[in-house]
Amino acid sequence: MSTNHTLGPIHLADGVQPRHVIAYLFAAFVSIGLFTYLVLLTPYVLKHNLGIEQENFGQVTGDIQFWQEILVLCVIGWFGALSDRWGRRRVYIIGFILMGVAYATYSFATTLPELIAFRLIFALAIAANSAMLAAVVADYPAEQSRGKLAATSMLLNGVGATLFSGALGSLPDYFLPMAGDEIWAGRYAYLTVAGIAFFSAFVMLGLKPGLPANTLPKNGSVLSLMKEGLAAAKNGRIAVSYLGSFAARADMSIITLFLILWATIAGTNTGLSSAEATKIAGMKMGIVMACSVFWAPVFGIMADKFDRLNLIIIGFLLATLGYGWVATQADILSSAAIPALVLMGIGQSSTILSCTVLLGQESPAALRGSTFGMQSFFGAIGILMISLVGGRLFDNIGPFAPFYAIASANALVCVVGLGVRMREIKIGRGYSAATQQK
Repeated sequence: MSTNHTLGPIHLADGVQPRHVIAYLFAAFVSIGLFTYLVLLTPYVLKHNLGIEQENFGQVTGDIQFWQEILVLCVIGWFGALSDRWGRRRVYIIGFILMGVAYATYSFATTLPELIAFRLIFALAIAANSAMLAAVVADYPAEQSRGKLAATSMLLNGVGATLFSGALGSLPDYFLPMAGDEIWAGRYAYLTVAGIAFFSAFVMLGLKPGLPANTLPKNGSVLSLMKEGLAAAKNGRIAVSYLGSFAARADMSIITLFLILWATIAGTNTGLSSAEATKIAGMKMGIVMACSVFWAPVFGIMADKFDRLNLIIIGFLLATLGYGWVATQADILSSAAIPALVLMGIGQSSTILSCTVLLGQESPAALRGSTFGMQSFFGAIGILMISLVGGRLFDNIGPFAPFYAIASANALVCVVGLGVRMREIKIGRGYSAATQQK
């Protein structure tokens, strides 16, 4: 007997209850903020805890991100496949506990090796939570509401990221009078966010236990499930979603890594203190995230009405234009840069959302954790590449250079997606809104 429920206008998959979705939406609200806040305050830690000179921030930040993504690459597909055996709830709880540990230790580093070690704990948390953030949003909606739930998740991603980068970005400044020095002000800020992560692990008990509906426990190894997730790329649309994730995750990394760094350095060059410059950088990132918030519902409605491969083409075209426009800005802190930041935010949410709904439509339910784990794997490669190359472009060419690089990556996905669509048209394959809702 069918046990379908609804949450407002969102129709839910068989066996999924509104309380399960509410718990997931809480995770969506805090996840991106937790992913980005640690990076937002990294320049603060580099300066005050480690005493690193500002002119080396780009390379050091990129190198730290590089080691983070190496570990993410090694384990993210494993976490996705593991969730096909253990269920999403267990993996999500583990991810948030690891996130809390990472935040509780990161600001206590006094050497670069210590900072990297604590960042690797953060990498494990990123891997687990990234795979689950995408897999659960594919599990919970009925097909006709896939875009609506994904857009709601994206909207909450943006609201949470805006809150973390905007309001919580000033925590070191807030704690400074009672802390007595910049080091302990930063530590109090990180410990506050660690508490949010541990509380989130508790909230994840509200997720649906067990495996998704209409799937059976897997007897194969996690490695075999990962191989099946990779083999699914024989479907051209799944292959495009994997390639799209490569660029889309790098898109987000550019914002959290190099936009923040660009704005922070620009602020300190004008004579602002580290805390004040961090606050300004958080505001710039907040503009981008706010635009993602307002755009996500529009794009989500489009995703439930139009061919989802066409949406990838549109989304990555918007991102190409947005990142390319930001790269042309002479002063990232000026009001003249705001329209470019707005378009970049629109493009960033469009890329992630379009990849998510396309893969959710195309991937078999029994392999959804594995396919989304592999999508996150390719996303981690994208972050790895932009971290490795972007830091050197930032220091040696200029802060605009990584943005030109990611604009080119988005353009590549747009061209490949168009090629797959043209091939489908040639062989007579088409997708209508009605087809997507079956």
